[in-house]
Amino acid sequence: MVTRDALAEAALDTLPITVAILDGDGEILLTNQSWKEFAPDLDVDHVGVNYVATARMADDDYARRAVEGLEAVLEGDRDTFAMEYPCHTPSEKQWFLMRASRFAVDGDVRVSVVHLEITERKLAEIEADEAVERLREEQRNLEHVLERVDGLVRDVTDAAVGAASRDEIERQVCRRLAATDPYVLAWIGRVDVTTRRISPREWAGRDDVPLENDELVLASDESHPAVSALEAGESRVIQNVADFEDADRWWPTGADEWLQSVAAIPIEYGDVTYGVLVLFADEADAFDDRELLVLESLAGTVSTAMNAIETRQMLTTETVVELQVEIEDPSLFVKALANDLEAAVTYRGLTYDRDGTALVFFYVDRTDSVADAAVSLDGIESATVLSEYDDGTLLELSVSDDVVVAIADHGGVVQRFDAEPNGRTVDVALQLPNSQSTRSIYDLLEQRYDRVELLSYHESDQPTRTPRDVLAELDSELTDRQQMTLQKAFYAGYFEWPRTVSGEELAESMGVSRSTFHQHLRTAQGKLLAELFAADPTSEG
Repeated sequence: MVTRDALAEAALDTLPITVAILDGDGEILLTNQSWKEFAPDLDVDHVGVNYVATARMADDDYARRAVEGLEAVLEGDRDTFAMEYPCHTPSEKQWFLMRASRFAVDGDVRVSVVHLEITERKLAEIEADEAVERLREEQRNLEHVLERVDGLVRDVTDAAVGAASRDEIERQVCRRLAATDPYVLAWIGRVDVTTRRISPREWAGRDDVPLENDELVLASDESHPAVSALEAGESRVIQNVADFEDADRWWPTGADEWLQSVAAIPIEYGDVTYGVLVLFADEADAFDDRELLVLESLAGTVSTAMNAIETRQMLTTETVVELQVEIEDPSLFVKALANDLEAAVTYRGLTYDRDGTALVFFYVDRTDSVADAAVSLDGIESATVLSEYDDGTLLELSVSDDVVVAIADHGGVVQRFDAEPNGRTVDVALQLPNSQSTRSIYDLLEQRYDRVELLSYHESDQPTRTPRDVLAELDSELTDRQQMTLQKAFYAGYFEWPRTVSGEELAESMGVSRSTFHQHLRTAQGKLLAELFAADPTSEG
């Protein structure tokens, strides 16, 4: 019969966190498998070592805090102690959470010491703090620009930072700008991804001016400064409307009484375009270089605030955008591979290796010369045959600058990226978190390829907790190696019966031993099942 102590020790060995049990003097009585693997070069369990005495030897503030906390728990002054600490290596930054808890067994004092890696959470916190600091720095910089617009900078920045939604940002910014001389009208427009039409969403100023709504379409006419600014990705200015050849097309007769100059500034954050800000002034030459610098800085503040709100909303959104397009370009490697091999190419998935290189998986309806044809294409660094079937081959492609990676970087999920040998187009289906990322991805595709045709655009509700949510939470739990192992095994057909690839073959493709591969796979499967069962509303606990 298995004893209770043996069962507890075996259970500890399954935990993906390092655990040690101390006696009342701080001596290690028991460690789990993760503790031993944390320093594999030592390959010892440290049983019999005085943990507190060893920690006291380290001469740094974190060690001193740890010793003080552990001694307080051992002496019974407190029941628990927890602290976060860095443990960086020359190759990467790492953070851990140490937690010590006092308990008793048969009247004897015992203390459990747990170390949990929190690197991803810490990096996310640092990134969030840096984003907040960038926003504050933008505000500090703007407040020192020009004396005349000091009040404007402060008002617009406060409106952007203090707003609770993107609509409120646009509304408040337009009001603040239109209330500042020499501006008499301000509007902010967004681009519809399906019609490519720029539509003013918020405006303020004169009420007797017919806005250019339904008249501005990207690529159809670049004479309007709003269209030109979005097409070029930089500000456009008309310093004197009277000299503008197409003025009568966009603005009413008699507008020269109040409309003298116009500026259009794209609202962009990185490669995401949120829209365009259009300002009208009752003075000619109102938008000199200094004025434009201020407005571009303001647009940067507005876009940063919009991005912060969009990011927050993405975490709680209940809708997704489903996009389907056709791409016609013989240089697109999926199309080139299908043509070269005269075989259908079907997308299977995406993961990353330990150095961050993207690994994209495709199934090819052919069994000979597949890897050689793939590696000869531009952008393909290496090609590996993971599995061979009677009628096809599963390829792992190591890519550098690939559109599939760009889509993933925008928060998109590729559902289909397929090419037939006799067709001219690549069939692409994507799922994206919002309309802004959809617009950016569509623009990216149009910039890269000869012809991109939008087939469908659909916003749909998603369940409260979707597979995407489970994957996002699982991503924070899995290490890079665990995630890569799990995805490779799945894409290669390791879980199919009969198996088309062995664990030894997959381990070799990853450059690790067979036992290491299976260890990563078991750990990843355990975390996946735990997350899936937690996601099931019918499960207990």
